[in-house]
Amino acid sequence: MDDLRFFQHFLLHAYPPLPIRGVAVWRDVAALCHSYDYLVHAMLGLAASHLSLGATTSSRTSFTAQAFEHRVTAINLLNQALSEPCASKAEGDARFAAIMSLTFQSSYMPEGMLDFLSMIRGCTVVSHSAMPAFEDSMFRSFSLEGHIESLRSLNQGREDSPEDEGLVDAFLSSIRAVGALCRSTMEVRFLAAFEAVVKTAKISAVDSFAGLSAFYMIFGQATNEDFKAFRDPGNFAAQILLAHFFLVEYMIGAIALQPIMGSFPFRKEITVAWIRAIADKLPAEYDQHIRWPLEFAEFLLNDKSRGALPE
Repeated sequence: MDDLRFFQHFLLHAYPPLPIRGVAVWRDVAALCHSYDYLVHAMLGLAASHLSLGATTSSRTSFTAQAFEHRVTAINLLNQALSEPCASKAEGDARFAAIMSLTFQSSYMPEGMLDFLSMIRGCTVVSHSAMPAFEDSMFRSFSLEGHIESLRSLNQGREDSPEDEGLVDAFLSSIRAVGALCRSTMEVRFLAAFEAVVKTAKISAVDSFAGLSAFYMIFGQATNEDFKAFRDPGNFAAQILLAHFFLVEYMIGAIALQPIMGSFPFRKEITVAWIRAIADKLPAEYDQHIRWPLEFAEFLLNDKSRGALPE
């Protein structure tokens, strides 16, 4: 009976909030899922994780366990499917819908940050090499260009409020201090592009968020060696960069996605959980580099007024 509940919850509340205003896309996905077991399990796992975050303690334990079981099954079945050529447009859509569902499930997992990065990379791999032409798929509006166009359409007629200038300067100061830790080409590239996008937030939250959306291409386009090194939990410079990135993405997204922010439940809580997890694993000599994002994350979680900033 829980699986029926999960399926209903997916259709009504837990389908991925991207593409923007994409409910019709996900209803079409639900209509074809009966032909692809990996997609069914990915959808059920996502819904179970979504339910677990708002559940009582006893139900949360059960939902979390079932979410994990569905996730493991979906990943195994999807990997088997990806070992064979894609046979049809519908199969390509099912593959991409499954990897999207697994990605968003990661975003509901307090320990899921590294999984999230891997799934983001998986989205790029599937869209480029494991399905027919992406521009012909039901997800064609979720290309980078299509996503940015939808983002601008979402904000049409709204004042494009910039982020608070003092807050942006504080972020920039903390980000620049991480520069001394960066060694690899990917780390340096990430830092430079990140600083430029954050500066844009002083002028336009929508433009800044569009730039942050493009950041995910960095993960997808990196070589296997570079991505593995960047994702390594022992790469403390990259971990600190990611703490800043996910915090900034949440803050600017709260403005740029304001009309649909209700579609991103638990985003703040999961972002804070990821930053706390990073901070807990850093050696003491890195405390100064994680201090500002950690303090601001705690402030954000406990003070909705944003009337004062951590020093």
